[in-house]
This record gives sequence, structure tokens and C-alpha cells, in this order.
Amino acid sequence: MISINVYPLPSYAQDEDLTDSVAVVIDVLRATTVIVSAFAGGVKDVIPVLDIEQARQQKELLEKKYGKGSVLLGGERKGIPIAGFDLGNSPQHFTSEKIADKILILTTTNGTVALHAAKKARNLYVAGLVNAQAVVERLKNENKIAIFCAGTDGEITEEDLLLAGCLVSRLSRNFRQDQCQNQYQNQCRNQCRNQCQWNHHAETAKQLWENRFFIDNNESVSESGLIEFLYQSRGGKNLIMLGLEADIAVAAKIDSIDLVPEIHL
Repeated sequence: MISINVYPLPSYAQDEDLTDSVAVVIDVLRATTVIVSAFAGGVKDVIPVLDIEQARQQKELLEKKYGKGSVLLGGERKGIPIAGFDLGNSPQHFTSEKIADKILILTTTNGTVALHAAKKARNLYVAGLVNAQAVVERLKNENKIAIFCAGTDGEITEEDLLLAGCLVSRLSRNFRQDQCQNQYQNQCRNQCRNQCQWNHHAETAKQLWENRFFIDNNESVSESGLIEFLYQSRGGKNLIMLGLEADIAVAAKIDSIDLVPEIHL
């Protein structure tokens, strides 16, 4: 039996929910999109931390070990870059010219908190819309999956639930299809669906995705459609107020990055 549970906020999960689970953390706008972008840009490692002072102390320790200039500080508070940090939390700024072969220490208002909440999982992965299909491919042979949405300041966010729904929808349609012979694929797909169990939050998220991006039982998703949705989400409205709407377009580049960062805490 395959179990997929979605937690709309980290506080919805208990430690026992993570026993023998792989966890996927989502903060579409913007921390997990930043982490995926950083690895795509050649960063050596990403270390999520909970507070600003801890980030500075960690940088000092690591630079003693690896040399000055080997570590970058990135992050935000209330969406605003942190004074004295090298980078904020805008994925478009995490280019290879800036971050290749560096260690990134990241602290954000919501995303890095969610990563620490999921740290007892067997494996801890990072998902954005940008690497959604890569995450599905990584998870398709797992039996117990916990999907953590970061939310914003303790409130559920539509953009995180949307990606959670994308993952549940794709997983429920594609589990172990690579093991099926073509002539039996429809029968196998139905069997795989019957073998999947998910909580009501996963069902709600799946419906959110499929109601928005399905036509005649087939997924039909575009960057423009995602941008429109994200503009209306809680996180999107926050970014627009801060003049950071360019980050929305970057976060909406669905399936554009074929890698799945694994975080070790």
C-alpha cells in the first residue's frame, strides 16, 4: 500500500507521521524555488537555518574550514532581503556566476522552518513547480510520502497546496507505470490507484490542481495559467505588494529543472 499525506502547514504533522517516510517540502514563493534554482546553478550545498544569527555563525565556522569567500548568506524576513547578506530570496538572482561551487546558508520566514519541521524523515526533498516532474520521478517507487507545505506566517497558502495537488495527481496517475507493458497500462493504472491511500488534505489539493489544470481528464497546464493563479494567491499578493512580482514568473516555469535537491539536517 502506498501512502501519500499532505500537510497544509508543518504544524499539522506529528513526528510519527515521518517514521519511515520520505518528506517533500514546498514553499513555491519562494524558498524551495530558490533552493532548486541554486542547485541548478551549481551550488555545492544548501544549509537551511532558522535564524539570522545562526546563519552568520555558521558562515564563520565554514569559512574557517573551506576558506574565505566559500560561503554565501541568503534569505529574507517578511520578504525583504536581510541586511549584510549576499543574496535575498529571489530565485532569479541565484545564477551560476554568483553561486557555483559555493555553500549557501539560507534562512527564510517560512520555507526553512518547514524544512526543519520535516527533518526526521528518512529522506528530505525540496519541490517547486520548476522541478515538479523530477520530484514525481524521484518518488514514484516510494511507499510512504509526506508532503509539507510551508504556508505564510502560520496561514495556509494556495500556491503551496496547488503544487502539492500537482504531485498527488501525477503520482496517482503514474505510480510504477514504467513497470507496465503497454497493452496492460490502463488496467495497471487502475490497480495502482487502488493501492494508493492519501489523507483528505491530499484529496483537497489534488482537486485544486485538477479543477484548474485538467481538460477532459488530461492535464493541461501552462506557465501563463500558473502565473495567473500565483498572482491571486496569498504569497503572490505579498510579492506584488513588495514589488517582487518578477519572482512569480520564475517560480511558474513548471518542469523546467530536472533535479531534486536532498537536504541533510
